[in-house]
Amino acid sequence: MLLTMKVAFRNISRQKKRSFLLAGAIAFGMLVITLMNALTGGVVENIRENFSHALGGHIFIMGQEWTDAGQMIMKIRPDERLDQLLADHEGQIEAFTRRSQAMPSMIFGSRQTVQMLYGVDFAEETKLLDSLIITAGSFDEIMTEEAAIILPQPVGERLGVEVGETIIIRLETLTGQQNVGEVKVVAFIKDQEELGLSAAYTSRSYLNTLLGMDAHEYQLLNMFLTNLDLVDDFARIFREGLRQADEEEEMEEAEPLISVSVAGMPMDAMAERKEITPWEGTRYQVMHINQIMEAVELVVGVLNRVGQVIFLILLVVTMVGITNTFRMIMIERTKEIGTMRAFGMHQKQVKNIFLWEAVFLGLLGCVAGLVLAGVIAVVVGSIHFAADPSLQFFMDNGTITFIFSMASVITNTVVVVLISLLAAYWPARAAAKMSPMKALSSHT
Repeated sequence: MLLTMKVAFRNISRQKKRSFLLAGAIAFGMLVITLMNALTGGVVENIRENFSHALGGHIFIMGQEWTDAGQMIMKIRPDERLDQLLADHEGQIEAFTRRSQAMPSMIFGSRQTVQMLYGVDFAEETKLLDSLIITAGSFDEIMTEEAAIILPQPVGERLGVEVGETIIIRLETLTGQQNVGEVKVVAFIKDQEELGLSAAYTSRSYLNTLLGMDAHEYQLLNMFLTNLDLVDDFARIFREGLRQADEEEEMEEAEPLISVSVAGMPMDAMAERKEITPWEGTRYQVMHINQIMEAVELVVGVLNRVGQVIFLILLVVTMVGITNTFRMIMIERTKEIGTMRAFGMHQKQVKNIFLWEAVFLGLLGCVAGLVLAGVIAVVVGSIHFAADPSLQFFMDNGTITFIFSMASVITNTVVVVLISLLAAYWPARAAAKMSPMKALSSHT
């Protein structure tokens, strides 16, 4: 076997130009599919990161309860079950965020619109502002002025408001009374409605006063995890641990009803059920970032499949080239094949020489394609793009991210080698079956 491999490698080395062209064609296909997979992987990771900071975490816990007056409100109170779960998984939780939320009417002059509004502790959520793409204004005042608001650009356009002007927000308190407040617009941000993300932001303490809550209270408890691979299991553990004994079993796996909110988060899902029986204590609803990312990953999956189709087309073209090349090689080496057979080389050994040449060509092409992909990824990833705000959400602070998947690299390499073997198989088989006498008497 070792001798066969040496002969095959020697044959490739002595036909440098031909080997370079074949390996180059394979390298180009490997380069295309590797960069496309790495780019889509980086896009998903950037969107996930930006989404998680815009939404305030990877795991989202909402609590709902009934008041003595028979009203259902959304609020999280001190709860031993929740505290125990948080203590048990403290090592897996990187940070907490606590938010309030409302769906108020926003009024400016004679215009008004309805928009999801988050109450946020900006000092606690240090990465939130970095994930938002400013289109006008700045975030300087958001830390110092309590009654300030950050609006999505389309909301500002619908209202006809400019940075520095004041708008009125009208909403209901938790107990159902109407309330109004004034907020100053300090910045507009890029809205990602096409990705399901559309939210305005103000301070939690100010929104709480309008909702009839204390400044330190909250409605949403969100968590950032140290390992995103744990998201699904983590959500399931909290969902089971927080479910009350009298809660319906199907609530655990039921698809949440989606209201007009942020990224499909069900803000009033339980309230929209046809029949609601009041319960004691707090009932929780647990969601996670992967549920929100399903639509995005579906689109990315389509892009990956398009890339795979292009990759396969390139491989088919390369396969035809390899087949024709090996037929030419067989003709050129007719006397050489006859000599090897005359000295006692078996048909299988002759065939294996050709097949090992195909393997070496495939591996060389893959290695070259991977090296080129790595170089391009490093160079492009180091460039800071002043891209349109609509594209910034797909980037990491203005840079393109490439994430290489070892599984994809190994799979693509195996596919390339197998196709190279398939392309060389019939010429190799024909060469092995060649008669030594006829080969030695050939004029080629």
